[in-house]
Parts: sequence; C-alpha cells; structure tokens
Amino acid sequence: MIIVQDVGVYHEGGGASQYHFNMLKKIRFDGHRHYYHGADFFELFLSVPYKKKLAGFHVPFPAENTWIERLEKLYEHVDRIFIFCSELHDRTADQLRFLDRPKVTIFVNGSIDNFFAAKVYPWMDWFIQTTYFYKELHPEFLATKLHSDHKIKKFDILLGAQREHRDFVYNYIHTNQLLDKNIMTYYHNINTRLDNNSNFIMESDGVKIIPNSKLTHTIDQIEYYGHRLGVSQVVPLSVYNQTFYSLVAETNFSNNFSFYTEKIVKPILAKRLFIVISGQNYLAKLRTLGFKTFDGIIDESYDKQSDNYTRWQMAMTQVEYLCSLEHDNIILEQIKEIVNHNYNLMINHDWYEDFSSILNQELRPLLSDMNLRIV
Repeated sequence: MIIVQDVGVYHEGGGASQYHFNMLKKIRFDGHRHYYHGADFFELFLSVPYKKKLAGFHVPFPAENTWIERLEKLYEHVDRIFIFCSELHDRTADQLRFLDRPKVTIFVNGSIDNFFAAKVYPWMDWFIQTTYFYKELHPEFLATKLHSDHKIKKFDILLGAQREHRDFVYNYIHTNQLLDKNIMTYYHNINTRLDNNSNFIMESDGVKIIPNSKLTHTIDQIEYYGHRLGVSQVVPLSVYNQTFYSLVAETNFSNNFSFYTEKIVKPILAKRLFIVISGQNYLAKLRTLGFKTFDGIIDESYDKQSDNYTRWQMAMTQVEYLCSLEHDNIILEQIKEIVNHNYNLMINHDWYEDFSSILNQELRPLLSDMNLRIV
C-alpha cells in the first residue's frame, strides 16, 4: 500500500468521488485533512498549498451547472480532474463534451463519442448496482425463481415513463395488433405512486413498501426479501415467467452515446433474448464490453441505422417476426450459448475492479514524484 503525502483532494457530488478514492487497493491519501468535501470547502481547498492538487466530481442529475462553474475556476489550480457520470443523458453528455480538456479524466456509465482532449473510460455503475442483490446477497435466487414451463406470451414490453421511442413501440404494438401476444405496460404520469398504478407491474412476492416512501419513480426504494433496492433493480420474475423474450426500451436513444442501465441488465440476468429500442450502435458497443447479441438468430442490422424511426421500425419488425412463430423452443435452443455467456459475464465479472484499476493507473503517474510511504 502506498500512502501519499502532500496531496490535496477536493471531492464534490454526494460522496461518490471520495468513495472511489477510498476504495483504491494500492493508494491511500495521508489522512482526512487532505480531503475537502463539497462546495462549502471549495475556497478553502483553493487557499491551502499542496505540492499537488486533485479534484473529483460526480455529475449531478437532474443536471445543473454550478459544479461546472467551480470546476472551471479550479482547473488552473489542480493537476488532474476526475469526473464520474453515472447518469448519461443528453444534457449531462453535453456538459461532459464542454469539459473535453487535457487535464480531465471522465468515467461514464456506458460509451460516449466525440472527445479529443479528455480521457474517457467506462464505469458500468448500473451493472454493479443491479447485480449486487443477485450476485452478493442471493446467488441462487434467480435459478430457483425463474421458470420456463408456463410461458403464454412472447415479449415483456415494460416501457416505463413516457419517451418518444416508447411512444413508437406502444403505437406499433397497437397498430399491428400484437398486444394480445405480449405483456406491455406504459405509464405516463410519473407523479402517480407505482404501487397504485394500473399501468405498472410491481413484484409482490418478497416486497414490502417502506413507510412514508414517495414511490413515484422506479429509482425509489422498496424492501425486497429484507434488503433495500430501487424498484427498477428488481428482476420482474412474474412477467418473465410468462414471456419468452424482452423488448428493452432504454432510457435514451442518442446516436452519440449509449447509456446502459438496469433495463439491459435484467434480461441478461434472466438469460433472455432481447431486442433494444435505443440509439445507433447500442448493441455494437455492448459487444465491446464482451457480451454477445443475437444476429443470425434474428436480424440485428437495425442497430447500424442512424435514422431513429428507421432503426426502431426495423427492430419492431423483429419483434413481429418472433411473435409470428408457433414454436419458441427452436429459438430458445439457438440462444442458449449466447444467454449463458452473457449471464456469466454479467454476474461473474468484476465491473468495479475494471473501473477502479483504471482510476489507479490514472493516479499513479501523477503521484510518482510525491512523498510516498510504503506500508
């Protein structure tokens, strides 16, 4: 273990940045007196002399700009700035591109294009969060709860809150008279409690509502088999046990970035074929992380199309194709090797270590000429 002295570190953003620094396996900074937490300590951090200064920001969501103002003021006074973005949306992506500068390292929950000066790396935070219950707490849970002998529908199409690409799916299913072959939900009013919303399916087994909880967004927490989880992180067992495949309408559909959320993690954990309504190259970028998709079994050329409506139309054509099949066992046999590979990668790979080792590698050159104590 290396103990680093004479380095000041400023952290901002709900404790996430400091957490990642504290989790480093081979580097420790000498004492809490070298950590500065939040905007209230910003001016103090600037005034205290250190041989080197570092800063870490967790991008706030919903997006706002005051953190960028502080970052810009800090930029000339620090040796490196680390930015952690777990919510990759149009506005936060624009903020990151604005900060495309030589002394900036960015970690994003997915993939983002068009950077020239900053270093950009993946930080698969939603993989880490969503697998935790099923990997660390109850590793045999899914094997005992998921069943394949009573499936009566083709796809789960759990659309969540209203978005343009989800409107497209909803209208396509109705226009093409596919509703009776699938389980589809779509809620439009995000201020309605989810447990009282007829357009949202919430698991009942093992679920307890936390007293005084808001429960209007899927990020809100429930108690699930004795553990607190966000609603969206619960694998929808009751729906999966009735359906063969998953239609994933991701959070965003930008062609310039791909944001991988719990929406893709859950069908992977349940070993399901998925079709994705999102941005261009969502599947291609997922494959760069080691996952396999289903081209050759279905036509995934939709992923390459730049026009949103053409891409979504092509994807929904594949949904319609699978809905037309009389026998799904042939497809299930064809996807077996793929879904087992994806499950094993998602559940067994150390996604946090991938990210943390890169953070360690980024820090090492910055600290090479500092006072170091080996313990």
